[in-house]
Amino acid sequence: MSRRGAIRRSGEDWINFLPDPLLYQILSDLPTKTAVTTSVLSNRWRHLWLLTPILDLNIDDFPDYATFSSFVSRFLDFSKESCLHKLKLAFKRQDDDDDSSFSLTSWIETAVLRKIQHLEVDCRLSFMCEMMPLSLYLCETLVSLRLHYVALRSFESLSLPNLKVMHLEENLYDTDDVLENLISSCPVLESLTVVRNVDETVKVLRVRSKTLNTLKLVLDSSESWYNDDGDDWEVLIDAPGLEYLSLEDDQSVCFVIISNLSASSKVEIDVSFNVNDIWDVNDESMERFSAVGKLLNGVSSVRDMTISETTLKIICQYMNFEPVPCFPNMIRLQTELYITDMKLSLLKFLESFPNLQTLILKLKGVIYTENMRLSLIPKCLQTSLEYVELARPNCGPGIEMIMELVKYLLENCLVLKKFTLRLECDKKEQESTVVTQLMRFRTCSSACVIDVVRLEDD
Repeated sequence: MSRRGAIRRSGEDWINFLPDPLLYQILSDLPTKTAVTTSVLSNRWRHLWLLTPILDLNIDDFPDYATFSSFVSRFLDFSKESCLHKLKLAFKRQDDDDDSSFSLTSWIETAVLRKIQHLEVDCRLSFMCEMMPLSLYLCETLVSLRLHYVALRSFESLSLPNLKVMHLEENLYDTDDVLENLISSCPVLESLTVVRNVDETVKVLRVRSKTLNTLKLVLDSSESWYNDDGDDWEVLIDAPGLEYLSLEDDQSVCFVIISNLSASSKVEIDVSFNVNDIWDVNDESMERFSAVGKLLNGVSSVRDMTISETTLKIICQYMNFEPVPCFPNMIRLQTELYITDMKLSLLKFLESFPNLQTLILKLKGVIYTENMRLSLIPKCLQTSLEYVELARPNCGPGIEMIMELVKYLLENCLVLKKFTLRLECDKKEQESTVVTQLMRFRTCSSACVIDVVRLEDD
């Protein structure tokens, strides 16, 4: 046999000389449906995929629910004594599916017995949610848990000693306490995401954890079955170790942060305090505006904050009645607003950030045209602001007001190092006109670099 033939022969057979544990690892790195296809290679490969520690399946890859159910059961029951690293199931069931073949509860119980570490379930049933078994609440090996469209009941005994990451989305809970107790039963929890809608039972969400460093809470009422304008929707957070907090909530009226966030924390806030019309100030809206101060006090020590246009407007309306707390550690602020709001509100808000270094503004359209003379000069513009970025969707109507704002910033930011203007101009001539005008502006900081970037080039 030639040397070339020997090499080819060796290349064909070398994988069969690998030990089974290494083959399990190789198969684990493949999508499950790909790993299954290796069963036709030889008798040795026939059952190898069944011994891998990972199962990742979507019912869309199967002709019907019965086939999907049979496949999952076969995998989980094949080697019950081996440990299971990850189980990920995404499926839906229609009304005409055979209930007797539905085995989610038993699948989870088997996974717990096999010392599951990572569990993800996306269970989109028709007008019902599958109840999670008690064994899941007592799983000692679980490290990450993701549940979508399931039901969680109340149990006296809960213990998830190794759970570090938990993502709960649009689930049903017996009571508010179920979710609170579930979170509290995770002594090493580091990352938590809770996505709710107003059709659920949890109106008062309490998050208490000493180990949590990342928290994202979402409550969206836009797709609910009914509108709930009640004032009993609240969020309470007691997590002194938080480094990142994201609030996206158009329903809750009150946000209480018991332990103020640390100076190294980052927050992203998009909340409306369930205020329907922020410009119609009455007794009810005034009561809800008072909740603004509670939230701002809770995040006043952070260094990085992103706030939505809606939240900014509510804060600025609140400033007409109460002062905003000082943010002494804040060095980066990002928000979205109409250009006219810059004069009406944002400059006043910036007075609360004496040490701000970076300001990112995503500018929307022009509500009305008026003189953009800006007289107020916040302290941070003259002492600390080094980087400013303005993003404008186009060079159309309102560009004159944008340029007035640019001129104001360049003339009043004394220590500015870089100014970036992001534009989407339909014509090169428009962009050239903007650049020419920009270069004529006087800059107060000799070290400032001006950069004009087309949005499509980002």
